[in-house]
Amino acid sequence: MSTSIHPTAIIEPGVKIGVDVTIGPYTVIENDVEIGDRCTIGPHVMIGEGTRIGPECRIFKSAAIGLIPQDKKFAGEKTLTVIGKNNLIREFVTINRGTLDRGETRIGDNCWIMAYCHIAHDCVLGDDVTISNSLAMAGHVEVGNHVTIGGIVPIHQFTRIGDYAFIGAVTRPFMDVVPYAMVGGEAETRIIGINKVGLERHGFSSERRQNIKRAYKIIFRENLTLGDAIQKLESSFPGDTDIKRLIDFAKGSSRGLMRMKVDVVE
Repeated sequence: MSTSIHPTAIIEPGVKIGVDVTIGPYTVIENDVEIGDRCTIGPHVMIGEGTRIGPECRIFKSAAIGLIPQDKKFAGEKTLTVIGKNNLIREFVTINRGTLDRGETRIGDNCWIMAYCHIAHDCVLGDDVTISNSLAMAGHVEVGNHVTIGGIVPIHQFTRIGDYAFIGAVTRPFMDVVPYAMVGGEAETRIIGINKVGLERHGFSSERRQNIKRAYKIIFRENLTLGDAIQKLESSFPGDTDIKRLIDFAKGSSRGLMRMKVDVVE
């Protein structure tokens, strides 16, 4: 298979296109864009300057990737949108490029971003992230690896979501969500437990899951300050890499941690 570019597509000078790439009708690709091997770009897609797309990505109809950020402070600075390999970006997704704050918006590898999602400037998504339809992600959000986010979810700017978390549909994450959490509640968004099914699917043994539950009780149930909870975790789980991920995340929180629902039965 050779590269195929529809005659109605507009490709500006300076675009680098890999091998076996397909570009559909009426797609517009601005200058200073790199598209990796074996990508498929659908019809009516807009790809803005400074975009880097890794190999084997599929971008569907009417997506807008790497256009300028929706930030009133933006003054035309040279910034990037970096998209890893083997990503699926569905219809009408918008991914804005970075601002001077971070310099780029970044999507990892093996992500699924479903229709009508918006990912704002300076966001960072890890690997194997699945986002359902109509998410609205404000600027500077950080999402870890192996995260699943349901549909119609607005995420507050500067919020962080830890590895292996599950964010339920129609929730409103407004504080940092610790790794392994399951988040639910339309009226009052809270952590409702650990993401048991997700952890099982990623090979977490029963013992590892029980340790994470014990760590959650220390953070959320023992009425400790965050600093004291971190100290207790460090002394209770020496050398436990799962709990270290929790500790490192909590230490890096500037917005504060989302709390656990009070009536959750452990």
